[in-house]
Amino acid sequence: MLQSAAEYRDSPRQVSIYNTLGGTKVRFDPIDQARVRPQVLFYVCGLTPQDHAHLGHGLMAVRFDMIRRYLMYRRLDLRFIQNVTDIDDKIIAKVLQLGVDPLEMTRQHTDEFYAMLDKLHVLRVDRLTKVTEFVPQIIAFIEQLIARGYAYATSEGNVYFDVAKKDDYGKLSNQNIQMLHESVRKEAEKDKRSPIDFALWKRDDSTSLSQPSPWGVGRPGWHIECSAMIYEALGPRIDIHGGALDLKFPHHENEIAQSEAHSGNGFANIWMHCGLLNIEGQKMSKSLNNFVILRDALDVYGVAPFRFAVARHHYRSGMDLTDKLFRDTLHSLLDFHRLFARVPTEGLNLSLAEVSDPSVRALVDSFEAAMDNDFNSPEALVSLEQARNLIIQEVDSLQAKSQPITEEIKIRVYAIRALGSLLGLFFDSLESVEAEGLRVVGRALGVQPLSLGEVQALLQERVEARAAKNFARSDELRAYLTARGVDVLDTKAGSSWRFA
Repeated sequence: MLQSAAEYRDSPRQVSIYNTLGGTKVRFDPIDQARVRPQVLFYVCGLTPQDHAHLGHGLMAVRFDMIRRYLMYRRLDLRFIQNVTDIDDKIIAKVLQLGVDPLEMTRQHTDEFYAMLDKLHVLRVDRLTKVTEFVPQIIAFIEQLIARGYAYATSEGNVYFDVAKKDDYGKLSNQNIQMLHESVRKEAEKDKRSPIDFALWKRDDSTSLSQPSPWGVGRPGWHIECSAMIYEALGPRIDIHGGALDLKFPHHENEIAQSEAHSGNGFANIWMHCGLLNIEGQKMSKSLNNFVILRDALDVYGVAPFRFAVARHHYRSGMDLTDKLFRDTLHSLLDFHRLFARVPTEGLNLSLAEVSDPSVRALVDSFEAAMDNDFNSPEALVSLEQARNLIIQEVDSLQAKSQPITEEIKIRVYAIRALGSLLGLFFDSLESVEAEGLRVVGRALGVQPLSLGEVQALLQERVEARAAKNFARSDELRAYLTARGVDVLDTKAGSSWRFA
């Protein structure tokens, strides 16, 4: 794993992160005060596997993967935990509708999701916690909240968190408690003391997911699950808690309330929230018929283009999935991989911290400055693109003079590829990127995509037509290629192509 020059606490510049709790950027200071490789406790809310994972799940996974990779690069020892919510209202409704075994259904969807993340080069989590494996610990957590006076059981067999007992409830999402009271349906769940109290345990005997408890047969509420699993897997206080923006309220707000009530202290030092996904300007949803399953999306958009497109957006911003976005992405990605093909770096195994070349030092510093500033991957990617463009000009000049590529250029290309790996980029071959790009552009144009072999054959036929001065056939081939998503570029060095 590529490493930064200095241990995190000895570095002149440390990472700043936008903390949703408070709404400001803060310098990241791990709870573990070790001078060398301090441990970082990092938890991210994961999948509720009642159906196939969608593209929004993939977007969040890639974003936190970039963050995780960079923190590891900065010589921090991450313990990265994610959960699977395999007991949930939607899961139970699906089980009752289909008459399937809940554990088998959720296992299949979970396995499929993480197989897709493997394809996306997302690092495997250090530990995957499943609600079904933590029910006794969840019950013990609830009992502690009741004992501390923050929760109450009802004659209906339910247990609720008493929001009125938490004076700072609403501090993460800046909710107005009085407005919450007015907006909640009063007729629902009449055994509550207050309509904004939330369930810790629900009476339910409808499926095999229900289990015995001191309050009767039932199952955990949604919010308590994460709090109890974090407590068991990482302890009462963690460095970073992450998730998608739509989880900020009520899920994360309720997590804070019950976790702080349980321990009597703080819960997560930093809260990170990722922006959401739109499709052609509209929120992705089944009702709008633009719901994209992750498995299908990777076939349509390609792995490398999708990761590159994600890196071009800041993790806190929304991402609008458009055909234009992917065409622009494909051109930049293609330029990188064609440079890598022209300047092979196999055999180099360098520590960038030890490279003295001023241009490499400047690139590393620019990349780190961007990522240290709340993981600004778009700005970090621009630094790589600028370095790439300069090298392409130098390589063109050398090849025009029939001069060999220098060792310095090879090291600079190696640096671009190594830093790009921290964004999860450049794992694929040029041929793979070209083939994926042809599929993306073909789909955008509504035509059958050309294969890489077909493109090469048509380009060769065009070269032969030009050599024979059959310019009518040459123009016909150019028009055909353009209609199928391939732009032909004629230069003094010969013909090449890009995506139309």
